[in-house]
Amino acid sequence: MPDGFYEKSLASVTVYFESQETIVTALKEEFTTLEAINLGKNSTLKDYGQAVLANNQKSEELKEKDGLTYFTYTTSVSGKNFFYTAVVYKADDSFWLLNFACEDSNKDKYEDTFLKWAKTVSFS
Repeated sequence: MPDGFYEKSLASVTVYFESQETIVTALKEEFTTLEAINLGKNSTLKDYGQAVLANNQKSEELKEKDGLTYFTYTTSVSGKNFFYTAVVYKADDSFWLLNFACEDSNKDKYEDTFLKWAKTVSFS
């Protein structure tokens, strides 16, 4: 991600970054926690992605492109419409859900950029 992001605290996610026009959130879900819904270290990104969609009552299509597993959606927050690209990742001990977001009016500006940023994510 480019310069200009700053970290903020948000109780519902593991990490939250914000810039003038975009936000990025990350949620870490450890395998041990996900065992309650029959997900774990042997589950696939598609398994996890489908569970995220079902848990959030989303009917969007889970896509696979350029090594990424993701879906896009729009929603209204405080009277504003936002565009999201939600990307799922698998690390050694957990799944991660990253949401890249902007106002819906900036969708064309950021849709491809979010996927470029998503390809730079790594876990250690």
